[in-house]
Amino acid sequence: MRKRRAIVLGVAAAVIVGIVWLLQTPLGLMIWIAKEEMFPGTIAWDGKTAWRRCESAIAGKTSWPATPEAACAAMHLCANEAVLSEEQVDQLTQAIRATPGCQAP
Repeated sequence: MRKRRAIVLGVAAAVIVGIVWLLQTPLGLMIWIAKEEMFPGTIAWDGKTAWRRCESAIAGKTSWPATPEAACAAMHLCANEAVLSEEQVDQLTQAIRATPGCQAP
């Protein structure tokens, strides 16, 4: 039983080390970017690439932050940083107006 546990822990440690190493390579960076493209809901609103989440939030595929203040800040980030179509700008403007205490950017 101890031998089996040692093998499982050794394999788990090797996998973790491999993942950490992979993320430090250009291939790992490409994988990380692809993950964000496929799953924008995994991007944090307070992160440097939060603007990438705007399109899916405007479309209702991912959520805005929970509090009105944080949602307003995220919407202003989208208005200022994301490249949006006219339709998306209209939808974002409506969302801003519907958020309590949120002023137009």
